[in-house]
Amino acid sequence: MESRNNLKSRLKSGIGNAWQIGVFSQIPVKIHWTFGVLLLFVSYTAFTNGLKTWQSIGFIFYVLILFLCVVLHEFGHALMARKFGVITRDIVLSPIGGVARLESIPDRPLHEFFIAIAGPLVNLCIAALLGLILFVASGQVIPELNEFRFDEPLEFLRFITFMNFALFLFNLIPAFPMDGGRILRAILSAKLGKVKATRIASFIGRVFAIGFVIFGVFNQQIVLALIGLFIFMMAGQEYNQTRIMAILSEVTVGDIMRTSFTKLHISDLYSTVIDKYYREGEHNFLVFDSMGNISGTIPELFIKDTIKSNSMDKSINQMMSTKTANVSPDDKLKDVIEIMRNGGVAIVGVEKDNQLIGVLDRNNIENYIRLKSE
Repeated sequence: MESRNNLKSRLKSGIGNAWQIGVFSQIPVKIHWTFGVLLLFVSYTAFTNGLKTWQSIGFIFYVLILFLCVVLHEFGHALMARKFGVITRDIVLSPIGGVARLESIPDRPLHEFFIAIAGPLVNLCIAALLGLILFVASGQVIPELNEFRFDEPLEFLRFITFMNFALFLFNLIPAFPMDGGRILRAILSAKLGKVKATRIASFIGRVFAIGFVIFGVFNQQIVLALIGLFIFMMAGQEYNQTRIMAILSEVTVGDIMRTSFTKLHISDLYSTVIDKYYREGEHNFLVFDSMGNISGTIPELFIKDTIKSNSMDKSINQMMSTKTANVSPDDKLKDVIEIMRNGGVAIVGVEKDNQLIGVLDRNNIENYIRLKSE
């Protein structure tokens, strides 16, 4: 489960170099290109470590089934989130696992608790079901960990059972970005509020992270040490982002909007835009037609592309975005960020009583967040 890591991920969407492999329950499932590298590495390892041919094939199949279980884990989050009205943009699979990219994290602690715990419970259910089948069929559930008999069906199922139980326990570690960190925060939030609960959960997560690093270094478990470093960084980042989002939820558009801004006409040349960009420090612009209505916007990205291609002789209507949005000065900044991200707009008009009284763009928001973060 993923909460947006920074402002850019709130205002923009999409993960580069990820290919959609299907849509299940109206949720796109994508695979990052690095997943192919993992499969090549797994195949190389399987056929060069002394395993027999069918054992090697079984090992590769085992890895694929394992990642299928990871996808099912993420669908646990996604489908539970849907029950609480939270949309899942997609599920992305990569070598380090899967992530269900939710549009938002619920404000109600109980909702976050159920969404967070749903993923691990999927793995527990898989492990319990397979464990019951194995117990009835053979009386043995735990695989022979010193042997890799992936070519034997029952032993293969034992490894799948064991790994699902391991995923269940690993994800319950009370540290971000694991589900256990979110579960702990949800429990604490009911009494302490989200910001304070996140601070405590982040501290506990960092304690676990330091323990992983120390244990990993002294026992030559480099992967565990790296996981500890990752958890340590994510714990602090989660607290900072939660604190910022709490601030944004209390700020209105009117608090930070600009009342002084340039009004461009669709017939103006891009040289006018670039002059304003350099001289007056405006980064995003609204474009108006002859009737004074907003016709489009010019994001900073368009300006940079124009400068790079040296096409300043173009008129604005030849290279502008037709995506626009209007908001009220009383709207919460947190909600407007979602509007901008979902609509793909870099600047919005601020209207009161059907009159344009100001603008708000990404740079306004970024500067405000930067100021509050110091």
